[in-house]
Amino acid sequence: MVSYINYTDVMDSAKVDDFYKQSNFKSAFQLIFKFEDGNAAKIMLLNWSDIIKDEILNHDEKIIEEEKYQIERISLKELTVMANLGKYSMHKLGMNSHIAMAFSLGIYYGTFIFEQTALNLTIEEIYSIIPRNKRAPGGLQKFIKNFVLDGTSTEVLKILFKKENSS
Repeated sequence: MVSYINYTDVMDSAKVDDFYKQSNFKSAFQLIFKFEDGNAAKIMLLNWSDIIKDEILNHDEKIIEEEKYQIERISLKELTVMANLGKYSMHKLGMNSHIAMAFSLGIYYGTFIFEQTALNLTIEEIYSIIPRNKRAPGGLQKFIKNFVLDGTSTEVLKILFKKENSS
């Protein structure tokens, strides 16, 4: 059984509800996804930031400044949901760390951030944040299948829309 992190527990110990650059959480992502390489989370977050910035530039006239600010940042609440998605994807779906992190970022942002803005990344773009040497042959096709099937599963939806997440 996978035990999940509760947002209330995080907030009780941190007492913050601000947004921070994703790169500020590289150590947290490193721990969540249990990367063996000490720079893996940092590299993936930089890759994520790059594709987000490119997408913002492509839709600059459609995205207001407040949305740009939120798109480039996460809160502890969002990190909590992504941590739970990560735990689920590694423990229940058997994804490796790199795939799980790309999956978690893509599912979370696709559901809560991109849906509300003009931004839209393809599944291929989400997969591209994984360093090339960590991609398996046929990995993109498998990632697409997992993203669509597992990303819309009842279990993932429960993690995304858990009552505590919306408080």
